[in-house]
Amino acid sequence: MTGEGPTSAATPGARMTVPGAAGTAMPLAGHAKVATRDVSQAAEQVGRIFCAHRLTPLDRAQTFSAVHNSRRFPGGSINYVAYGGEVEIDPGCLERFFLLQIPLRGGADIRCAREVTETRPGRAASLLSPTRPAQMRWHASCGQVILMLDRAPLERTIAAYLGFPVDEIVFDPRLRLDQEPGRSIAAQVAHLARLAQDNGPDRDALLRQIGEAIGHTLLWQHGSNRRNALVGGPGQELPPPNRIATALEHIDAHLDQPLDLAALARHCGCSLRALQNAFKTHRGETLTEAVQRRRLALLRERLLACGSGDSVTDLMYACGFSHLGRAASAYRTAYGERPSDTLRRPGNSDYPTAEIQ
Repeated sequence: MTGEGPTSAATPGARMTVPGAAGTAMPLAGHAKVATRDVSQAAEQVGRIFCAHRLTPLDRAQTFSAVHNSRRFPGGSINYVAYGGEVEIDPGCLERFFLLQIPLRGGADIRCAREVTETRPGRAASLLSPTRPAQMRWHASCGQVILMLDRAPLERTIAAYLGFPVDEIVFDPRLRLDQEPGRSIAAQVAHLARLAQDNGPDRDALLRQIGEAIGHTLLWQHGSNRRNALVGGPGQELPPPNRIATALEHIDAHLDQPLDLAALARHCGCSLRALQNAFKTHRGETLTEAVQRRRLALLRERLLACGSGDSVTDLMYACGFSHLGRAASAYRTAYGERPSDTLRRPGNSDYPTAEIQ
C-alpha cells in the first residue's frame, strides 16, 4: 500500500509517500505523531514514543523519510512505523516493554545476540524482549504495525500463573506468521489497529483487553524462557535441591495443620507444578506422598511414646490427618499393624522411634 502521510515537519508543505500494505489505507492514519525527512528529528520524536535509539540511513542515494502513527492504551500502544530507504536502528535494551513488529511491506533483519531473525509480510514477525539488546535493519520502504506491551503487567501475569515472582521473560525473537499461533496473533493485532482508529470513550478498555489477550497467547503458546515452567513437559525448570529442603522443613513444622500446597510452593519460591516435579525427580515420590509419609512417621513416633490410655483418634488429628479411616489403612500398609496395636504394645515407650528422612 502507498498512502500519504502528514505534512513533513522538516519541509513544511511537502508530502511524503509512505509504505504500508497493498490495497488498504495507512494504519492509524488518524493518530499521526511523526512525519519528517530529517534523520535527527525522526530519531528524537520516535524515541519519545518508544525509547532512545540510534537511527542510521544506509542508502544515501535514497531520500530519507519517517512516519510514525501511534495510539496509546492502558498496558501498551499500537503503532504504524515506516521508513523510506534502508535504515539501521539500534535501541539497545528496551527495558520497559515488549515489541511485536509485524511487517506489512518490505522486511527487516533483527539481530538479538548472535541470532538474526528475517521478517517478511505473511512469513515472520519479530518479538523483542526488554532485557535483550537488539539491532534492526529495515529494508527500503519497510512499513510495520508494531504492538508495544508494557513489561510489568505481563510479568505480573506470569508470576500469578507460576506462583512466584518472575524477574524477566525472554521470548523467542521470531514469530512465524504462516502458522499458529502467529497467524491468530497477527489477526488480533490487525483488529486492534482497526479499533484504535476510533477515539470513542469505550475504546481504551477494549484495546486493553485485546492487548492482554495477545500477551496471554504469547505466554502460553509462543516460545520463551518461562514456557516450560508454565505448561510443563520435558525440559521443565526444576527448583534447586535447597528448595526441596525448604519444603520439607515447612512440611515438618506444619504436619499438625491442613497443608496448602500452593502456599507451600510460594514459600519455596517456585510454582507448585515445578515443586511437584522436583519431588518426583529427586525423591521418587509425589509431594502428597511425602506429606503423608512424614505424617505417618510422626504418628508412629507419638504412638510409641504414649501410654495405652491415650486416644488414637486424638493422636491422628494431632498429626494432621482428617480422614481417620484412610489414615489407619495407610498406617497398616506402612508398618504392618494398626495404630491401636502400636499404642497397646507392652513397653512401647522403649520401642525405636520412626526416623523421618
